[in-house]
Parts: sequence; C-alpha cells; structure tokens
Amino acid sequence: MIGTHKVTYTPLAGGAAVDLSCLVDTLTIHHGRDDTTSQPEADSATVDMSFNTGETAYPAIDIGGGIKVTTTVSGTTYTRFNGRITDINEGWTEAGPNTPDEIEVRVTATGALADIGRRVVGAVPFPQELDGARVSRIMAAAGITLDPLYSDPGTVQILTRDIDSQPALDVAQGTAESAAGILWATRDGGVRYADADHRRNLPSSLELNACDVLVTPTWSRTTSGLINDVSIGYGATPDGGDQPRFTGNRADSVAKWGRYGFTSTTELAALADATAMGNLLLTRNHDPVWVMSTLPVAVSDLSAAETAALLGLDMHSLLTLTGLPAAGTAPTSAFLWVEGWTENLAWGVHELELIVSGYCRTAPAPRWNDIDPAWTWDGMGAMTWDDATCLGPLPSFGRWDDVPASVRWNTVTPPNMTWDQATF
Repeated sequence: MIGTHKVTYTPLAGGAAVDLSCLVDTLTIHHGRDDTTSQPEADSATVDMSFNTGETAYPAIDIGGGIKVTTTVSGTTYTRFNGRITDINEGWTEAGPNTPDEIEVRVTATGALADIGRRVVGAVPFPQELDGARVSRIMAAAGITLDPLYSDPGTVQILTRDIDSQPALDVAQGTAESAAGILWATRDGGVRYADADHRRNLPSSLELNACDVLVTPTWSRTTSGLINDVSIGYGATPDGGDQPRFTGNRADSVAKWGRYGFTSTTELAALADATAMGNLLLTRNHDPVWVMSTLPVAVSDLSAAETAALLGLDMHSLLTLTGLPAAGTAPTSAFLWVEGWTENLAWGVHELELIVSGYCRTAPAPRWNDIDPAWTWDGMGAMTWDDATCLGPLPSFGRWDDVPASVRWNTVTPPNMTWDQATF
C-alpha cells in the first residue's frame, strides 16, 4: 500500500510552512549507515522539482530552511526526513521558446548529524567516564541534550581526554567506535546514543515474506569481516611510548583460513574492556558467515498494517525474513537488523531498499540469565560453545545435548556470564 506523501518547507527565520508537494517530481532519502563497521552518516534528502513560472509562483526557498517529508497511511503520519537545506541548484527544461519559464530545481537537505559536524567543542578536558556519559557531555557542549529515556548510559570506561577545538561529531563518533556504540539520528531528526548493549533481546518488529521483496535477495559468504587475530589498544599512552594493547588470536581459524588481523587504537580505559572486545571479535568473526546487506521491499504489495509497520522501522529495528528458496547452504530465513535505507518517492511510487545486517554480527552476546529458566539443555544437537555466540532473539534460544537435561539455565553461576566466557 502506497501512502500519501507530503514535502513541506519552513523558512529559517520562522513563519508558516509551505507545502511543496505538488512541485516535487522525485525525492530520494538516505538514512542510517551502509554497513556495520562505520558510524551513521547524516541523513540526506534530494528533492527534484519542476514548474512553469507563468503558472506557478516560485517558492521562496533558501539555504538553512527546513525540509520535512512525511507519509500518511490509514490516517497515521510517519516522518521520513527532517533536516535543513544545504544546497540549491536551478536550471531550465529544454522546452523551445518556453525554456525560460520551465524551471528545474534540485534541493539537497541534511539531517541533525551534519549540523553536529559543524559545531566545535573542546574548551574543557573530559574526565574518565562511561561511554554514554562521554557522548552526552560532547553533545551538551554542542548545544544538544540527549534524553536518557532514549539514549543509553554506556558499558565501558572511557579515558580522560583533553579536546582542543574539534568537531563534536568526530569526537563523539570516536568514543562510540571505541565502545562499540553508535551515535545516530532518528527518522524525525532526534539525536541518540546506542551503547554496546542496545540491541540485547529486542523483539522482531516486522515479518516479511520473500514475496514482499522486489527482487530475489542475494546472500554472500566472503572473507570480509573475518577476524582471527586482534590487537586492541587501551589505557593512557605514556610519554615517548605506545598505548598498551590486548592481543589475542584464534589458532583454529588461523590454521583454517589464514591470518586476518584487526587492530584498533581506542579510548578504552581498562584492560578488561579491551579484552572483552577482542574476545568477542574473535568469537563472533572467526569464520565466514552468510550475509545479506540489502533488502528491496515492494511497498505497494504490502497491506496497510504491514506498510505501517515498515514505516515505523528505524535503525536498530529487527525484522524477520522468511520464505526464501533453498540455494545451496544459504539460509531460507533470517533475523535482520535495520541499519538504514534508501527511499525513493514520486507520484504513485514508493521504493524502499533497506540496508540490513545479520543478527549475530551486532547483537550483544547472550547471557545465561537471558534464558527462560524452564528451558533445558537437551535437544541442541552438536552445537558447540563457539556456535552459541548468537542464539537469535527470544524466544528462539536453543539447548545442548551434551549437558544433562536436568540442568537448568538459572542454576549456572554467575548469571551474567556471557557465552564467549563460558568454559563449561
């Protein structure tokens, strides 16, 4: 089901919003990030308009004015983009003697993260603190207050740091990368911080059948993302020396695939956090896995309820894809995280290509106390501890055959032990 789209412009100096919808030919929105190894880019919207100046007044749009795009389905309105104009290009359509009157205008607008990239912070040194607190401090220095109801507190300690006049976005993203967190913006332009535990036990928001996809999705299994040797920097760097490092490797993976190294200089304060990051990378990435990176959805083929659920998705939403045909050893169903999307709108057109990632690549490692105590250990087949890095969202957790059926999940101590720490 295709909803009703609306594009409005709000002057920078204030005043009434102007509806540009009837002038728009096409509109393309990019939201989120393109992969799981980078921080999200600022949202962008490219609006192409055309009109005859003899019939339509030229809209008084200008740099800095607000552009908001919404889609309404069954009486509910969903914000698709909210940002400010950064570029305006004007030209003419080749229309013979009418050419001077046939105007073509391209407007480019960007979201909140772009604005943060233009704000400089660093007047006061930062103390050692949790990553969520550090990002919140940086945002406050840039004039943005993160709501603790929606932004996470953090999971690791970040080093003290003396910042000297740097873009707030660069500083905040550096902290996020060190802490395996994400600084992101919602569809309506709100800025939030997601820490390393943000995706823990989130339920699936939408189930799509393969018939809902515009083209046959493609699985790929490559050495991209393979990691079996790590070197993670942590702690303060001594004068004239190098930052201390945690190093580790997976001998079985190196023997099988060759050496695939990963090195990182981080803002982590503690060896324990660098160790946990390195071990998780080695456990999660020691073998190539099947990856699906894009999912083009046939919006017009969805029901009103499915369209509403689709438009309600945002970065970190989890969806379920089912009904894929068997193709070798590739999966026929999958849990996929929404990392972002490219969206094309036009008259009678709504195309949405979701950028997705596999559940196990970015979900936090499950913990013992994430399991329903009523579940037993028998029935899992030959699954090993390494296979259990990711068991999928609740309630799809599994069990092991090689543990007595009488043993319950809640009898294992300590209850916060993660799968990659398990040595049962």
